[in-house]
Amino acid sequence: MWGQRGIVIVRFVAAQSIYSKYLVSLQNEFIYGGYLTSLGCPAIVISESLLLNVPVNLPILVISFLLPLIVYSYNYYSEIEADMSGSRERALFLKDTAREFPYITGLYVVFLILFLVLHANIHTALFVLLLVAGGIAYTLFFKKLTRKIPFFKSVFVSLVWASAGAFLLLIYHYEDPGFAALLLFAYIFLKGMINTTYFDLKDMLADSSQGLKTLPVLLGKERTLKYLHAINLIAILPIVAGVATGALPAFALAMVGFYFYDRYYIGKAKAADNKDLLTFSYVFADAEFLLWPVLLVIAKALFT
Repeated sequence: MWGQRGIVIVRFVAAQSIYSKYLVSLQNEFIYGGYLTSLGCPAIVISESLLLNVPVNLPILVISFLLPLIVYSYNYYSEIEADMSGSRERALFLKDTAREFPYITGLYVVFLILFLVLHANIHTALFVLLLVAGGIAYTLFFKKLTRKIPFFKSVFVSLVWASAGAFLLLIYHYEDPGFAALLLFAYIFLKGMINTTYFDLKDMLADSSQGLKTLPVLLGKERTLKYLHAINLIAILPIVAGVATGALPAFALAMVGFYFYDRYYIGKAKAADNKDLLTFSYVFADAEFLLWPVLLVIAKALFT
């Protein structure tokens, strides 16, 4: 009897081990494969839909998800060796899956083209293709400009994110970008600057060895964190200005709450090592955008 129980226990432990292995692999794919980061774009699109009262549907959300996913997939796999000193865990995971990369990315591209052809107008298709081309061109050509132009990386990436977040939904519906959209563009851009600069903290050594003039490389960790706190404070202004002028609804003030959210994880970076910074980057920095529509739905329900 005990022998049979022992066999059952061993099998149970083995099954749990296999289950844990697959769970960790799935978690790594979700985080290091770019899915978590890419979900930020449809989350921003939903947020804009709530703030500007512009309808959103599944096709535009899929398009807004695939757009950054293609760019980040290409960027991650192109820079595996460079990431060994900064994002080693991600680099090792991607190195193990590098053989499948061309097929996976090709599948993303096929799906994006299908959704653009079947569900989008020509203006949306051109806008999306321009953003994808710009993102890939950054990895191929523009990144070198960071060796000559300080902060170019953060500014360029933030501009792409802000453009997609503020204008994609409006172009999809043939809506003219107004003052409210410009305010949202400014807000997304500033939040993007915080996000990209925060990620650069863990890559200081790698970026320095490549001669890239990112903010952490030029200012050091402590001064960079002070800069991020300042940007975080300035980011409140577009929201407050929008509500004060009537361009944004009153419940948009809920977004001011993310000042405290960002303040928390920026402060945590002060005593963090590279491994902790990687965790904070994915768990807090990237996850912030996923919380935007959640908070806005709650705020809208309370204000109306």
